[in-house]
Amino acid sequence: MPFERLFKVMTKPWVMLLYALLVVVCYLYVDKPVAHFLWLSHLSKQFPPLVWFTHAGLGAAYFILFFMAGVFFRYIVINPVWQIRAWFMLANTLFASAICGVLKVLLGRARPKMWLNDNLYGFYGWKLDAHFLSFPSGHTTTIMSVVLALSILFPRHWLALILTGMLVAFSRILLVHHYISDVLAASYLTLLEVGFVYYVFRKKSWLLPALQDENDKSGRVMRQFGVKNG
Repeated sequence: MPFERLFKVMTKPWVMLLYALLVVVCYLYVDKPVAHFLWLSHLSKQFPPLVWFTHAGLGAAYFILFFMAGVFFRYIVINPVWQIRAWFMLANTLFASAICGVLKVLLGRARPKMWLNDNLYGFYGWKLDAHFLSFPSGHTTTIMSVVLALSILFPRHWLALILTGMLVAFSRILLVHHYISDVLAASYLTLLEVGFVYYVFRKKSWLLPALQDENDKSGRVMRQFGVKNG
């Protein structure tokens, strides 16, 4: 499975160290000049669709969607496979978003516009003001939890899913809502969080019906392809 291979590589000690170093380097030397350049570019005015595209990272819509899907496939159109898929998606988005929210408040990093307008840069600790909730990126956390979880359920589409998530995450930087290090940290933390939820679901065998169903479909596709090209 692509997700398992990605997780295995990204959790190697030397990869974790290099990634952490990258985040620190961005914080010290890259975040401010990039934010300043993008601020002067006014991309939100030049490319209005970018503003709508970045909303794909809003968490509330996914919470409602996955909860309603879980209830729908549990009580209305009974389908155990889609029911567990819905609960798995909900568990991932809620878990990742909860940790993200706690870190935002505890760390209290000033958003890019606070530096650009008031020369406030860095971490100020224990802040509830939205202007100091930049790290890690919430939209990035949401969209990456969605696409990573979907890549587990539908591994054949993992590349398109991951690229979509990365584009939404990148839009947060382009619109100067977050620094590069905010997005990088959020992406990595979300990978770990989705990996943890996946481990729990696999250990409890909750996800087995959904994974088996997808494997059966993949097998049928491969057999059909073999017949056509045999």
